[in-house]
Order: sequence, then C-alpha cells, then structure tokens
Amino acid sequence: MDNANTPPAFPPEAIEYAGFVLLHCAVIADANRDGELICPFAVITDDNGRHVVDFESDTQEEGVSKGWASLAEAKSQQVWWAFGREGIDRSADGSGIDVIMVTVWTPHMTRHHTVLQRFGRTDDEAIYLIGEPDVVEHGEEFAESVGHWDRAALDRGIASHPKGARWSRWRPQ
Repeated sequence: MDNANTPPAFPPEAIEYAGFVLLHCAVIADANRDGELICPFAVITDDNGRHVVDFESDTQEEGVSKGWASLAEAKSQQVWWAFGREGIDRSADGSGIDVIMVTVWTPHMTRHHTVLQRFGRTDDEAIYLIGEPDVVEHGEEFAESVGHWDRAALDRGIASHPKGARWSRWRPQ
C-alpha cells in the first residue's frame, strides 16, 4: 500500500503549534508558585489571527471541562486549536509528578494529540523540566502513546515563542 500521499496523523505544523503553546504553559508555570496552577486556556488561530481564551472557573476540573468542550466548536469552525493546562502524571504505584499538557487539533487532522512535559520545582520554586516530552494520540475511548513524531517540529515551535530561549535553561545540566 502506498502511503506517500497520506498526511501524517500528527503533522509537523500541528506539532510546531503545540510547541509554541507548550512553551507558553511553561512560562506561566514558572511564574506561578508551588500550589498555583495554570488557568486552562486555548490558543485559537483563525482568519483573524491568534487569540487566547481562558477557561477561568472555580475549580481546575471545571476549567479543564470547559476547555475540552471548546474542541467541538474549533472542529466545527475549522480553526487551529491548542489547549494548555497543568495536571499530574500518575505512575502505577499512585505517585504523581507535575506535568504541563498541550492538546492540539488543526483542520485535516483525524484525531487530536497531546504533548506532555513533566516538571519539578527548585527550592526557590522555579521550574525544571524532567525527561523528554511525550505525545499521545486520542482515540474514541482512550489515548495511546506515539512512538515516532517530529521532535524538531516541536523544538521549532518552542523557539518561535518570544521566550523560547528559556526552554534550555529549564533543562537540568
């Protein structure tokens, strides 16, 4: 079967978009102090440009629910959509680590994808990145890890943010 004309499930331009928003999430997380969470938000790009929609709510769970609900509208309007938020990545033993997440969907994608980056805080509460970013593809019932994706596209998106140089400073030496 010839797949040369089949677009990738997670195209490079969508990965770049996710990288830009991932960096924006990290900047916010770095400005926050321990116990403060990123207000869930979407970055939407349409014919009028790029704009941010905050999902301020009484609880983080409610804000995240509002953000997910905005995906249906983005799909119906055929706009670029990236949903940034903070959460906890739980391991099998129940322990957790802080994570910033950006779910992205662009027209022509069949499924949305999420880029996850684990992070911690130093004694002075600045963030540091843990490990490499991971990507999951969302299916009908569950999300599945993506083994191969364009890391260079993510790096380009990160670098395109006005504060993109901070990414390397957050990496442990």
